[in-house]
Amino acid sequence: MRRVHDIDLKLLRTFRAIVEAGGLVGAQLTLNVSQSTLSTQLADLEKRLGFRVCYRGRSGFALTKAGQQTYDACGDLFSAADRFQNTAASISGELKGVLRLGIADAMITNRAWDLSAILGEFNDRAKKTVIEIFMDSPGNMERLVIEGARDVTIAGAFTRKTVGVVYIPLFSEQHAIFCANDHPLASQELVETAELKRYAFVARRYLHRYDLERVGHLNPGAVVEEIESQALLIQSGRFIGYLPVHYADILPSLTRVRTTDGTDYYSPFYLLHKTNAEENLLVRNFVNRVREFKIRKSAQHSQSIQPLEGGIDRKRR
Repeated sequence: MRRVHDIDLKLLRTFRAIVEAGGLVGAQLTLNVSQSTLSTQLADLEKRLGFRVCYRGRSGFALTKAGQQTYDACGDLFSAADRFQNTAASISGELKGVLRLGIADAMITNRAWDLSAILGEFNDRAKKTVIEIFMDSPGNMERLVIEGARDVTIAGAFTRKTVGVVYIPLFSEQHAIFCANDHPLASQELVETAELKRYAFVARRYLHRYDLERVGHLNPGAVVEEIESQALLIQSGRFIGYLPVHYADILPSLTRVRTTDGTDYYSPFYLLHKTNAEENLLVRNFVNRVREFKIRKSAQHSQSIQPLEGGIDRKRR
């Protein structure tokens, strides 16, 4: 293939959008372009690459082996392009480029730590910056930061530091056990902790060992990746489980289970970025907005959200 030109990058971005939309129909809505135009662009891309990237037609959309390899390479290519754009912006002192932010799920209900307000303040200063937000599992967040796939990540469930990553303490959120309103535990004012073992327990995969130890369960009744999936199972009336208090409080179908041994706990949250990442103007600007917000909120906290200072605890709380 000839040297990559601007037109090739545009066609590759279109190709990536088509793959991520699951085909031409989905991409038509995403890109606001007709199917015939997208089909023509795919044909142009294949002509410039010299091989077929996908099958398309009545049988549906599917990548060829070469197409899958091309799609995988697009991730590296566009990540490198974003990094170059951010570096150029830092050199020129202009706030433009791409900020890739990883977050945990269920942050929107945390009004004590208003990420929406932080993003608004950042955008007010960096109007030419594209903000890309990804919802990642805690198990992948550090790896994505180290690999450069995320510029900044906000999440919890970290028990130790990883070399090359900076951890800025933000807050601790309270987690408590919840059940459905029609669950047998819902009518009890105070529950013996040992009684919890009588009921099926749903836990998040990255926390299930810790959560199960707290309530004395040997095995979970269900394991999920996300808080919303966990809440759905609890809401079914067949399971109990831990949820962030600020999240569960907005669900009228759930009842908090209070135990004699006090099984609630606080999960610490941090802002993560690579060492020396603040040399990037966009990262530094976003981190400064977070620090300013933390200072404003330092004297304000509720039982469900408390300020967090210091480093990472080796022992979970």
